[in-house]
Amino acid sequence: MDACVNRGAFPKQAMIERISLPERDFSTVSTCNQCSAGDCIDVCPTGAIVRKDDGVVTLDVAKCIGCGLCNMSCPYGGIMSVPTMHKSTKCDMCAHKDTPACVEACPQNTLSVKDTGKIFEQYNGDPYSPGLQFCAGCVMELVARVLLETLGDDVVLFGTPSCCVLSDKVKVPYYGTLMTNIASTASGVSRYFKKTGRETLCLALAGDGATADIGFGAVSAAAERNERMLYVCYDNEAYMNTGIQRSGTTPFGSWTNTTQIGSVDHGKSRAAKDVPVLIAEHGVPYAATATLAYMEDFIEKIQKAKEAAKHGFAYLHVFTPCPTGWKMPTNKAIEITRVAVETNYFPLWEAQNGDFRFTHQVQERAPIDTFIKYMKRFSHMDKEQVEILQGLVDRRYSKVSRLTLNNDPETL
Repeated sequence: MDACVNRGAFPKQAMIERISLPERDFSTVSTCNQCSAGDCIDVCPTGAIVRKDDGVVTLDVAKCIGCGLCNMSCPYGGIMSVPTMHKSTKCDMCAHKDTPACVEACPQNTLSVKDTGKIFEQYNGDPYSPGLQFCAGCVMELVARVLLETLGDDVVLFGTPSCCVLSDKVKVPYYGTLMTNIASTASGVSRYFKKTGRETLCLALAGDGATADIGFGAVSAAAERNERMLYVCYDNEAYMNTGIQRSGTTPFGSWTNTTQIGSVDHGKSRAAKDVPVLIAEHGVPYAATATLAYMEDFIEKIQKAKEAAKHGFAYLHVFTPCPTGWKMPTNKAIEITRVAVETNYFPLWEAQNGDFRFTHQVQERAPIDTFIKYMKRFSHMDKEQVEILQGLVDRRYSKVSRLTLNNDPETL
């Protein structure tokens, strides 16, 4: 705040506003979101607010008459009124500097500048028709939307019975399969495209049940044959659509309707199957893990997978929280995906032709308690169970770390 005031646009006037709610242990700031379609630009009667070529929305103080229409139109409270000057003001990302003053002043390096242009350049239009079938707080819609917008229109989408049946929701061809044969069905269509000289991408989108359990044989066989397709597993760690039954990727200790909590059972007694590593160990052209909290990493991996699928089997394993099945707050899904990475519960890596490397490494991993506290599916776990889960997470991370050593020049 002080750094913003000192930038000197108006005396003692910051372009961000502090929001502090100590009773909720919450604090943040309100500032301009640099909206892509800001109403403030449309309502300004003098043309004082414009969008520059770099996407930053600026307010020309000399043209501002202080009418306040921009303040009222902004749903985020990102435009500040300066009553003593009969003007309005807003954050312009410190247009006169290379780095905003708040970023330079932040002692914890919490603030940083991200160029989102690279993300928007990859979008190829909205592939969805109106209407959603997902539960409140489900991030599956965002996963599928980012995936299809990045891949473009030359796609045939394959799906199984699941939470994410998109047959009447997308504008690309959709092929519904059984849970057992999505990979083999996509293989057949892909071979036909190859025979006829078409480059159309076969995209298989399935949950962890169809991937890790029921259809695993067909997925493994397609990977071993190096069939040309992109297979995406959205992992919500149980059979959510059929009633929250355990799957191969359900973690140790987790409650599901088939891993009950009682005097005898205390959640799942087995460790989760590490499906992405198993697929990568087939030596396929590309395999990777991804999640929405690291959007740039996710989109970059979609692009790499699309290119790899021209030559063989590409696989993305996307960590996808389920508010209903995980008994978690509906507004915490993205936060949980971030904490999953910070605790090494879900490390981000990629493997090209069997050579592993991390795409994001945590400097100091947080304990698993910081992850499981969000979800009631773990709320019954005692100290011993938490320690077991922590050990499994550490062991799984160490395994991937060892696999990445094959790419370390110092170890060759």
